[in-house]
Amino acid sequence: MRREVAIGVPSLALVTAGGLWVQALHSANAALPRFADLCASGSYGDPAGQSLRITILGDSSLTGPGLEKGSDIWIAQLADRLPWSVDLVSQAKGGSRVRDVLLHQAADAALTQPDLFVLAIGANDALHATSTRQFRRDLEAVLNLLGRIAPVMSLGVGDLSVIPRLPKSLRSLAAYRSATIDEIHSQVAQGVSQVTRVPVRELSDAMFRSPSIDLFAEDRFHPNRLGHTAWADLFEPFLRKALQDSLDTPARLARPLTASATA
Repeated sequence: MRREVAIGVPSLALVTAGGLWVQALHSANAALPRFADLCASGSYGDPAGQSLRITILGDSSLTGPGLEKGSDIWIAQLADRLPWSVDLVSQAKGGSRVRDVLLHQAADAALTQPDLFVLAIGANDALHATSTRQFRRDLEAVLNLLGRIAPVMSLGVGDLSVIPRLPKSLRSLAAYRSATIDEIHSQVAQGVSQVTRVPVRELSDAMFRSPSIDLFAEDRFHPNRLGHTAWADLFEPFLRKALQDSLDTPARLARPLTASATA
């Protein structure tokens, strides 16, 4: 079951505001549905193409709560567009923070020996009381661990104040926290080799903020099918470049093909 969402705020107000946030969220959204994680693992792309593996890890942006099936998740949609035979392996779990990825996902993900890791983390750290120091330290550890094995495409954090489910009185705090976590993500990603950063904030905030189209599921928290398709469209150039760079490396060219991790 997905964790309750609680927002952290700066300085000494953290505990008090966090408690008020939990109460506000509970009262404002008692009637809203909750959805289970879906799994994007499977075979995608062109079966006749070159075989490659993508391993994904992180939070619910990679597990698609509220969608009909795992293949609706943006990374699965995108993998199916590729000219390669893609073995997609998911270690992601909804509600995860960067510490959860470090302790419970990264090691298993590393064992899959992929051609590319896709990491989506930071939103739950922004909406909880994860300190900026801990987020920076743990993100550096995750990216360095994964980057020693294969290139990493790592998603930044968009403006979480656009989420309809958030009480209006707390959206400014969500905006502040998500901007802070995203800036740390940018700094860390620049300092780690083999990392392609996806600037989610710059790419998708305006679209998700627009009143002309509804990109959120019935829980008013996670993206719906249209939202995931929008992400797939926006993130596609970054994934293609990261994969092509990975496939062109001497280490990849010398590596024998491995059996499907999802078989």
